[in-house]
Amino acid sequence: MTIRRLGAAVALLLGLALSRATAQRATAQPFTAADLPGQLSLEARQTIARLGDSLRTARLPDEPLYAKAAEGVLKGADETRILGAVRALAHDLGEARAALGGGASDAELVAAASVLHVGATPAMLRRLQQARPVGRQGRPSLAIPLIALADLLTRQVPPTVAADAIESLVARRAPSDDFGALRAAVERDIDAGRSPEAAVTSRTQGLLHAIDARRSP
Repeated sequence: MTIRRLGAAVALLLGLALSRATAQRATAQPFTAADLPGQLSLEARQTIARLGDSLRTARLPDEPLYAKAAEGVLKGADETRILGAVRALAHDLGEARAALGGGASDAELVAAASVLHVGATPAMLRRLQQARPVGRQGRPSLAIPLIALADLLTRQVPPTVAADAIESLVARRAPSDDFGALRAAVERDIDAGRSPEAAVTSRTQGLLHAIDARRSP
């Protein structure tokens, strides 16, 4: 799979999981194991349902497992690969909770699990959590910064460089639009032949200067 396609796959999974979570809150009709594709064998569906039960017991979101399985069926993957991917996602969700703490939202956990899948470490997640400033309305969500981090990693930005960039923006209370701007600018720079590390370093510094300029008296 190419880097571009991997990045698109991460974005698709995150988008699906987050939209499902939004729909669940709005309609009180969660996506459950009963919605698993009929193309999967009964044994596979039961295995995924048991994993989902384990996640719910641990107060972790189980919907991403069903979304992952459905994605695998759509892509024509065999059941062995689908079950392996679902088990890996369940493990990553547990790692995400351990790193971000019990107060992490479902959206943050899903995004963090995807970041772990593409090369981040639990220590990087803990650093982001610690860098997040406390405001009048509590701590801002890490979901968007984590999605940006996943995107940078799929573009072969060295993990420490990508994590440092996102951490610096989080610590500076960068708005969500800045994370989107970073992703788009880095993509353009890499497509133009710039190294991923140089692209991220330069673009992050530019955003930090812009943040400081906006906030100067």
